Amino acid sequence: MKKKVCHITHGLVGSGVETVIFNYCTRMMDEFQFDVLYQYDPNPDVLSKFQNAGFNCIQVPSKVRHPLKHIWTVYKIFKMNQYEIVHSHLDYFMNSYVCFLAMLAGVKKRIAHHHQVYTLSSKRSIKSLIREALCAIMRTPCKLFATDWLACGETAAFNGWGRNAVKKGKVTILPNAIDVKQFKYNVFSRQEIRCKYGIAENDYVVGHVGRFYLQKNHDFLIDVFAEFHRQKTNAKLLLLGDGPLQERIKHRVQTIGLSNSVIFAGLQKDAAPFYSAMDVFCLPSLWEGLGIVLIEAQYNGLPCVASNSVPKEVEISPNISFVDLNVSHWSSKILEAQRFNPDKFLTKYDITMQYLKLRNVYLA
Repeated sequence: MKKKVCHITHGLVGSGVETVIFNYCTRMMDEFQFDVLYQYDPNPDVLSKFQNAGFNCIQVPSKVRHPLKHIWTVYKIFKMNQYEIVHSHLDYFMNSYVCFLAMLAGVKKRIAHHHQVYTLSSKRSIKSLIREALCAIMRTPCKLFATDWLACGETAAFNGWGRNAVKKGKVTILPNAIDVKQFKYNVFSRQEIRCKYGIAENDYVVGHVGRFYLQKNHDFLIDVFAEFHRQKTNAKLLLLGDGPLQERIKHRVQTIGLSNSVIFAGLQKDAAPFYSAMDVFCLPSLWEGLGIVLIEAQYNGLPCVASNSVPKEVEISPNISFVDLNVSHWSSKILEAQRFNPDKFLTKYDITMQYLKLRNVYLA
């Protein structure tokens, strides 16, 4: 008899959290039955990917638009399906209510998993202050209602659970692991992707993978590329992903006259081949729990430039630079970047090794 596990996430839209769920759980299908509760309208390709792999995907009412209906529906699903495990992947202050509902429904193992790092910055806004306050306030009930405390990295663990909890060994660090062989550099993929999108062999491709959302800082990336393009006119910017800010970014690219040099490739079922088509990878995020795309890029042999807001745990090669959000600094780093041969890596982010850690949590 398979153990029944319910994951709850914001949506099935192609985010890094969903990648983590998919990578880990598809290796445990023989032992567990996985349901995924999500709220927002899904990307059809992502939804079909999960369903074809054997996940039972259930859409629930939005917690923002219909909070009471959302809470009641989630509780009823927990109660009706009699899950042995509920695994919550919401933000820090929202994991607590999921674990509380699971506790009321009689779920014995309730996992709160932190995937983000909300750092204090010099540019404070009312919204960021509210978010930081909620994270701090809700840390205590989250600890009370969750039986198992997880985080994607040490920085996320400190930020979400507190340093004392981490030092006492109460937090399980579950890296955003990947199938490393899938991301190995492939010359045929490079040629195929470049041919498909009209990228010449001698074009220099700056790449980015991420949703068009405030966190990913696309506006800054466009500023950097505009500066870099002035120095290297054969440069192309290859953007993978979709999201609410995509149309605004497209309009901005058109306004500054870079439409012929910026490629919007959209959300891809399989992003792995696209890394081989790139020459450098950039992630100027305002915040990250880890930044799984940087792991993927380094395993491909891509030099990477990341913002200082990205946790340093993502550094698994000497070819990644953490740079302050200054346009000229980024442009200079991109000019210096060169591909490398990623022969020797630790198994820290190898899913074939790491999935056993989550399996042990589930079986404990």
